[in-house]
Amino acid sequence: MTTADEIETMKAAARRHVLAVQSSPLVNGKAGPFLEDLADRCLDDDFHDALKHTAAQHRLDGAADIAALHRLLTDNGVVAERNGVVRFVPDRMGDFLAACRAVHEDEGRLRFWLRQKAFLRPGGAWRKNSGVAQYQVALWWDTAEAMLRKRLDALLSPKHADTHVHFVAELLHRRLVPADDLREKTVGVLHEQLADLRREAGAWRASVATLRELEPEQTADALERLARLRNRDTPSLRRFNAVEVLTEMDPVRGEQCLRLLAGTLTGGRTERLDVAGLIWRQEAALGLHAYRCLAADPDMGDRRLDAARLSGDTALWAGLIGREGTLSDAARLAHLGQLAEADEAEAVRTAERFADSASTETTPVAIARAVRPWDARVALRIAEGVAWPPRRKIAGPVRLEAVHLIGDLVPSRRFSDLARLSREAEDEETQLAAALSIVDQGGPATALHAFAANPKKSRERRLVGARRICEAEPKPGGLLLIDIAKTHRAVDRAGVELLLEALKFAAGPAAEALEKVARDTGRPAELRILAVESGAFDKAKSITLCELIATTTTSDRDLMLKAARKVVGMKKDAGEQLMARLAELFPSDISFQVSLLREAGGRGKGKLRQIGLFAQSADHRLDAAKALVGIDRKFAAEVIDKIVKKRRAGEVRIEAACLLPGEQRLKWLLHVVGDLDTDAVRFEAGRKAVEVDEERGKEALRRFAEDHRVSRRTREEIKAFLGR
Repeated sequence: MTTADEIETMKAAARRHVLAVQSSPLVNGKAGPFLEDLADRCLDDDFHDALKHTAAQHRLDGAADIAALHRLLTDNGVVAERNGVVRFVPDRMGDFLAACRAVHEDEGRLRFWLRQKAFLRPGGAWRKNSGVAQYQVALWWDTAEAMLRKRLDALLSPKHADTHVHFVAELLHRRLVPADDLREKTVGVLHEQLADLRREAGAWRASVATLRELEPEQTADALERLARLRNRDTPSLRRFNAVEVLTEMDPVRGEQCLRLLAGTLTGGRTERLDVAGLIWRQEAALGLHAYRCLAADPDMGDRRLDAARLSGDTALWAGLIGREGTLSDAARLAHLGQLAEADEAEAVRTAERFADSASTETTPVAIARAVRPWDARVALRIAEGVAWPPRRKIAGPVRLEAVHLIGDLVPSRRFSDLARLSREAEDEETQLAAALSIVDQGGPATALHAFAANPKKSRERRLVGARRICEAEPKPGGLLLIDIAKTHRAVDRAGVELLLEALKFAAGPAAEALEKVARDTGRPAELRILAVESGAFDKAKSITLCELIATTTTSDRDLMLKAARKVVGMKKDAGEQLMARLAELFPSDISFQVSLLREAGGRGKGKLRQIGLFAQSADHRLDAAKALVGIDRKFAAEVIDKIVKKRRAGEVRIEAACLLPGEQRLKWLLHVVGDLDTDAVRFEAGRKAVEVDEERGKEALRRFAEDHRVSRRTREEIKAFLGR
């Protein structure tokens, strides 16, 4: 049918409708405009609402009787009800009448372009009623062909074609516009959409259906080309969709392409499996062929196993699980369990082959655990091959896991195999883990003791074993701790700390070892003191050891004093004697000697008196005096007398005088004020005297100020002080 044919047919039908109702008084001679307005309103409203509003708009006689008007239109074949919906007759008549209304309103080119400037613009409101728009194009074609062509070309541009190509194709298919270069452009756009592998499936099918209406032969050829694409990235699902449509159009070509597709699936692995399933549902034999091809394709990776399973070929499936080393062990192990559900005997046979071809050391043990419920003997053979490998080397932790499995399968071998592994394993970590496992499961500690006692093993792991033995057998564990402690250097604190830990489990031997530490002059004094502080010795031995430490640690005075003070704390007399002896060791360091003699108490007062009376340094004599004040006041007074009487000795005289109480202090301060010394010292002594006895002190300062040898500045200071 040409453009004129459909338009003329619709015009003839519209005239018949107008003539059919024109004579009725209900429409009052306005049938044409009334039907066009009614059709336009029906685009947005329900027929009954549209009829009511249109009748009111035209002020028809009898319009109030809407039911009568409805009967008029129905009885004369203008409208008909289908599935509860009232529509114009024939199909598309409503769109045609609405288009006629738009054309009649826009008589004249100027009015048309002014009012319809948005018509056929991409994304315009006209898309809502595309059927009406198509008739508008056909009715206006002769009047505005150039402008309409320009706008239709714009709809086919790359930017807008995806949304609007079907509208233009419908115009061409219904021959509402001429099939010239516009048709060529439309077909080209649809071909591009058909070949677009990334196009969404629904949109792709719509493009194929539209192209099929315009160019069936070209569509079939394009679909066949798509179905035969074998590029790795080509989606198999798109190829299958092409085969489906091609089969509808040409069953023979479709069958050929389906057979080709089954053997050359492309795209993602999961997609290939899915499409193989679609082929199987369409033709079972081809589907099985597709699954077998996928199972043999290295590019499928682990999904080869899924393909083999779906093919239903148990031998193929078992072969991939048992011998195909290119597949991951995890996937093969997962499929081994699925194979057992289908054929348990085959799964058991496959398991042993799988264990031999596994790519990782840990897999055979996992296989043995999986096989255990099906055949315990096979599981035992696989586990033994891992635990006691005849030729190859296997990591210790893996062998230990296998030995645990053997113990689960044969309980009588649990401890013996673990003990064997603790001797034969190449790495200490496994040896220790095996020995510990025996003890943890309630077995004997023989293997663990042998490991912990072996001096060739690492100290850290020996220590782990010894501590575990301490929990089960305290004394043997403690002895092991002592042996391990001996491997530390003499300067290492950790060795002594281990002996302290051993003291809780083997007190006697640990105490002996600690005593050796305390007596060892080659060890740091800090560690020797730590050994004594352990509480392993009685008071007498502790005193003896501390005395030894103090007398042999003169290079570190702080630690020497720490040891000596411990003796003082345990036995005062012995401690003071020790302090006095230590003081004799430092004759050249008078200050340190004085500090030691101060702590020596009565045992050091004679030496302090000697220092106070005869030391060359006034400061040393003063320090001795200070120490004697708390020990022997008689000796202290003697030393202070000598210090204060020493003329021109300076401020030391004042400090010494201040060591004495009340009246004695005042006596010596007044002596300094009146004796020979610097003005500053004599003035300071006077001020100190004022603090003890204000009247006598001030009197001494007045006499001092009258001395002709006193400087003018000092007299002014004295005057200012006395005048307060």
